[in-house]
Amino acid sequence: MTDTEQANPSRRRLLTSALLLPAAAAVGALGFAGAAHADYNGPIKRSQVMNRAHEWFERNVQYVGGSDTEPDAVHGCHRYRTDCSGFVSMCWHSPAPGHSTRSLPDISRQILWRELKAGDIVNAYDNHTMLFDSWSIDSGYMWYYDLATPALDMRHQRIDANILQNQGYIPRRYKFIENG
Repeated sequence: MTDTEQANPSRRRLLTSALLLPAAAAVGALGFAGAAHADYNGPIKRSQVMNRAHEWFERNVQYVGGSDTEPDAVHGCHRYRTDCSGFVSMCWHSPAPGHSTRSLPDISRQILWRELKAGDIVNAYDNHTMLFDSWSIDSGYMWYYDLATPALDMRHQRIDANILQNQGYIPRRYKFIENG
């Protein structure tokens, strides 16, 4: 791990599943609204998007690809897939269980790299998507959140934006996002 990554060790490495299930059920039953609450499938402020992202990062929601969801993937009364596009869908509070990297363009519009703001995404069609957080002090680097793989789970780290451009990522903005 580099000094620019923020460690968030996987619970799979720290706890057995026997300990997780009761705790996850309790968290899911409580739901989360608080500061990260926004109208379902409606307008959402950038700060709300980022609060929702940070909440899943703090909870270290585990990656489960495909159509499955983790017990703690419940956000309020909605259950989202625990993969990269399910995570973005949850952050945007778009319909559960979440869009795919193929369908995220249906609810967003392409923007220029220099227009990226907190809560936008960089999306590689049929591959992976990441939630943009901020530009780094280091020119050309950006901070992002994503739900990557079973080995990596939730991440918040920085990367050279040129690498993503060269890999075919496209910056996009949610159709219902608002400043604030």
